[in-house]
Amino acid sequence: MIEQGIDAGCPILQYQIVDMIRQILPVVVAACVAPCFAAEGWITDMDAAKKQAAEQKKDLMIEFTGSDWCGACIMQKKQALSLPEIQTAISRSFIPVELDYPRKKQQDAQTKTSLGTYKKSYGITGFPTLVFADAQGRPVHTVVGYANPAQVMQDTKKAAEALNTQQSLTNKLAEKLTDQQRRDTLVQLLKTVPQSSIRTFYKPALAELEKLDPKDASGILAKLHRDDLLHAQKLEWADTFRKKNIHILADQNPDEALSIMDSYLKKNGLLPEVKQAVLMQKVYLLMQQNRVNELEQPLKEGVALLPESFEGKAFGKLLDKLPEIKKERGLLKPGEEPPLPPGAIRATKMIVPTAPAK
Repeated sequence: MIEQGIDAGCPILQYQIVDMIRQILPVVVAACVAPCFAAEGWITDMDAAKKQAAEQKKDLMIEFTGSDWCGACIMQKKQALSLPEIQTAISRSFIPVELDYPRKKQQDAQTKTSLGTYKKSYGITGFPTLVFADAQGRPVHTVVGYANPAQVMQDTKKAAEALNTQQSLTNKLAEKLTDQQRRDTLVQLLKTVPQSSIRTFYKPALAELEKLDPKDASGILAKLHRDDLLHAQKLEWADTFRKKNIHILADQNPDEALSIMDSYLKKNGLLPEVKQAVLMQKVYLLMQQNRVNELEQPLKEGVALLPESFEGKAFGKLLDKLPEIKKERGLLKPGEEPPLPPGAIRATKMIVPTAPAK
């Protein structure tokens, strides 16, 4: 489950897909409402953490959290990161760092500025996010969303292996190599790290690769350009829908909201990830309005775009459950929700903020 800040950008995101599936297949959702502050052993100063990591020859595990508002963050801290066995596993190889983005807790201007810089440089789009990085802060593995204890252990192991590979390749680059050997080693290095971190944290390696591979035989530059385009399209989509107050229209004039979504889907050059996001927003609105006979087409389109993506699989699950959805919601009025089993808690509807005044 991923929780978004008000500046997150995308009106409908992965955690809402999970929530929709919960509404279809109700489960009991455990919740902790007490704020979580930096636990014992967690450092809140990034520079101090880097210094300690270098001295102890360890790496960094950085938690981006919203300690007093993000339910998934609070659950992850309580159910996984605060467990003694998890802390022991983390401390073997990593210095744990907590970067907190609270809404109620007061922070001074310098702290807020620093946190904003870290959020931007690490490309944080949702909370919680765990970033595993070397002692210099260069990331090698990123986990977005709630992780249970087993997942944290698995990701900790995976990150340690990635960091060993990164260090090995970095050491190799310090040797005397031919241009071809350097090119191949640089490609290996840049393929072991999150693509979103390359331009920020691996600039020297990228600049050297551009000289050694001007035709981009590795495909790394093409991938980076596509990522830039995807990011720009997501921002444009979010900005467009905010300006049109799509969240208000969804309640007051659903037909107009759906018309805006359909028009946006016809834009030339729209990447499949963005189309899936808009289609999921459309599905969400149709579900809210209990227009279940209109769900099949957008669900099929969503699956066909990128079947193996998170969203593609979510569309597939909803498509498989469509007969059950129709039976459960087919006779309900617009906006009416089916009853939940005893003890279950309904997912909270997300409110998308209006565009900030310029």
